[in-house]
Amino acid sequence: MSLLARFEEVAEHLFTGVFKKNADRLQPVEIAKELVKAMLKNKQVSISQVYVPNVYRVFLHSSDWSPLASFGDAFLIELSKYIYAEGQRSGFTFLSKPSIELHSDDTVKPCEMFIEVDFDDSIEVNWEADEEYDEKYSEGNYSPEAWRDQTTILQSTGPLNLVEPLEQGRKSQYFLEILEGPDQGKRFPLEEEVIHIGRHSQCEIVLNDVEVSRRHLKICRMGSGWEVDDLGSTNGTRLNSQRITKQILVPGDRIEIGQTVMALRRE
Repeated sequence: MSLLARFEEVAEHLFTGVFKKNADRLQPVEIAKELVKAMLKNKQVSISQVYVPNVYRVFLHSSDWSPLASFGDAFLIELSKYIYAEGQRSGFTFLSKPSIELHSDDTVKPCEMFIEVDFDDSIEVNWEADEEYDEKYSEGNYSPEAWRDQTTILQSTGPLNLVEPLEQGRKSQYFLEILEGPDQGKRFPLEEEVIHIGRHSQCEIVLNDVEVSRRHLKICRMGSGWEVDDLGSTNGTRLNSQRITKQILVPGDRIEIGQTVMALRRE
C-alpha cells in the first residue's frame, strides 16, 4: 500500500466518514497531495543535501477549514508524518519534522487552498510516539486504531529571536516607501522580523497592484540589515532594475514588483 493510500485510510478513520463521497468538501487527501507538491517545488539543493521546507501554512476557505479544525492537532500530526515519510523516501533533508498549520481565509475559494512554505531551523515538532510505532509506520505495518491510540499532541515552539540587538541609544527605523503604483505615497515601517508583501490579506504589507502576486516576496531582518526574497512570483522581482531571487538590501535600494516601485529608507 502506498504512503498516500495509508494516509487516506487513517484520515477516513479519523473523520469517521465526514468527507467520504462528498464532492462539496475539500478531501483531506487533497491537502496531503498539495503539500507534497509544495515540498517538491520549493526544494533547495546544496553541495551534499537536498533541503525541503519544514514549515507549511495551508490557507483554506472557512467552510473547508471548520470540519478539519474541530479535530485539533490530530490531523496535523498525520499530515506531518506523511510529508516527513515522503521526504525521507526521496532522500530529502528537513531542518526539523514538518510543522503544519491550517488557517481560515475566505479570500481562498471553497475546495481550493493556498500553501505557504518556509525553512525555519528554530521550529521543534514532537510527535511523541514510541520508536517501535514509528518504525512500523514507515514500513506500512500499522493500523488506524494503533495510530489514534499512540499518537499524541503536536507541539511546536515559536521561532527564536535571532536579531542582533541595536546599539544602545540607536533609534534608526527602517521603512518601505511606495514611489510608484496604486499605493504611491504610502510608508510601511518594517517592525517584524519577516514581512510578506503581496495582494493576499494575510501579508504584513498588502498592495493593491493587480500585477503583484498574492504572496510576491518577503523581506527578512538579517542582523542589523534586511534581505529581499522573491517567493516564486509570476512577474518576478527587480532590485535596482536587475531581476533577482534573493538579495541583501541597503537604504536607497529600489524594489520593483508589478506596477509598484518601493524604496528601502531609514530614519
